[in-house]
Amino acid sequence: MSTSDYGTNNTADEEAPLLHTQVEPQTRWEKIKHALHLHGHRVLISWIIVLSVTAVLTLSFHFALKHDSSHPDDEDNLLMSECVSDRSWLVSTLLSIFLGCLGIDRLYLGYLFWGILKLLTGGLGGILWVVDIILITLNVLPDHNGCVLH
Repeated sequence: MSTSDYGTNNTADEEAPLLHTQVEPQTRWEKIKHALHLHGHRVLISWIIVLSVTAVLTLSFHFALKHDSSHPDDEDNLLMSECVSDRSWLVSTLLSIFLGCLGIDRLYLGYLFWGILKLLTGGLGGILWVVDIILITLNVLPDHNGCVLH
């Protein structure tokens, strides 16, 4: 630095950003895209883990709560007098967990309008998907004829 430059401001250094992060503030959508680009595989793996755990828990509840039919009770006779569907509870539960966001579970049960609606909207953003998993797992949702799933 020469003696004539002493006390003058160097504006070239002030205009250049010090770090690459000081360029411009990003919008929220750009931040989400950047985070998914960096961590997309982690999101996919976590969804696979969540779906797998849900499937294992559902299967374990199904087989744990399945009672022995060698001792029929009076309640069992009442249940047998109800309308029993030809569609399986286990198949509809697995379809709801793995393909419920596409509406395959509702199409399997015979609800065409709800199945197409879930297909077009992605399970209403995932809300109806979770609701259907709960309803089918608890065996509250009957088939289109109103018969209980077996």
